[in-house]
Amino acid sequence: METPKAAIQPPRLVGKALDPKSVRLFCDPHNRLRAEFEGKQTFLDVQIVRTFPLTEPNRYIGILVGRIEDLGVIVEPMELDDESYKIVQAELTRRYFTTIVHRIESMREEFGATYWTVETDRGRREFVVRHMRDNAHYLSATRLLITDVDGNRFEVPDMSKLDSESYDLLSRVA
Repeated sequence: METPKAAIQPPRLVGKALDPKSVRLFCDPHNRLRAEFEGKQTFLDVQIVRTFPLTEPNRYIGILVGRIEDLGVIVEPMELDDESYKIVQAELTRRYFTTIVHRIESMREEFGATYWTVETDRGRREFVVRHMRDNAHYLSATRLLITDVDGNRFEVPDMSKLDSESYDLLSRVA
């Protein structure tokens, strides 16, 4: 596993940059999204996507109509109004099913496999990873993505924010 280069260049925008102050998002009772631009144009059944899901998961959020038409990219979604930002976060959580690791309870290695017990945003989980070198990837200097034998993804968003026991366990294998 290699740690990424210290200076990562920001990605180039795919669509046009949208002013977050001019965008409002709404969600109906059936979880269909609607986008309104500058209070004038409305688009139904929009999709929210990460344009750079591994390198910039919390920035560069794309808004699409259907699966083809790109309405644009919100570079800093935190600048959206509170309700729109909550909708973006909920939609991204639904679309990108990656479990977030908060704490590592235990970890043991046997015959090329690592057995994990972790506390996550979805509760306590146990999983197995074979060949850690092939299935653990640094997405930044402190962000780690681990894929288990079933293809499930577990993310440690910031290794430096783990408690000391979790950090020590992870340091042995990552």
